Amino acid sequence: MAADLDAVRKALGFDSLAPDSEWEKLLALSAPLHVPKNGFFIKAGEKPHLVGAVVSGLFRTYCITDKGDERILAFRHIGHLLGGYAPYLLGRSNWYSIQALEDSELLCFSFQDLEDLAAGHPCWADIMSDYTKRMFLEKECRERSLLMDDAATRYLDFLEAHPGLEDRVSQYHIASYLGISPVSLSRIRSSLKNVQ
Repeated sequence: MAADLDAVRKALGFDSLAPDSEWEKLLALSAPLHVPKNGFFIKAGEKPHLVGAVVSGLFRTYCITDKGDERILAFRHIGHLLGGYAPYLLGRSNWYSIQALEDSELLCFSFQDLEDLAAGHPCWADIMSDYTKRMFLEKECRERSLLMDDAATRYLDFLEAHPGLEDRVSQYHIASYLGISPVSLSRIRSSLKNVQ
């Protein structure tokens, strides 16, 4: 599993932010978790307490609206962390679910363990600050796109931001992520093929 942690920290871009001794401490607090395809890392309504570093596989973070429609908030694969950080900080239950779209492997540790590590070495505060900034930028760009861009632009942005993901997820999931119907996505894809 040490190789897995090394791959994850490099994928996250944190390889140089902490000494090996600190990564070894995290590894000692971590446990592997297999999540089968369609299985859940966390469901809406549960209290979050674990962080999962994606070693392999693919996840979707999604919620269900009052009308029963699914809305995908994000896709997460190697190089990403999973967890309900905002609900954890607020002491609330998760309002979204995190589901595996492929057989997936995680390296899991608790939010409390991360806080304990941060109290012992400043590198963990730097790492969490760096990751939080990246997630904030991703969230703001996505919000701007949903508010300002048309569906075709959002689709092209999705392809650019997630190369290769279109072949790993269903058109239904992509449409949900883009905030459009599968029929609309099919039309967009057809019109783009005709332009090429």
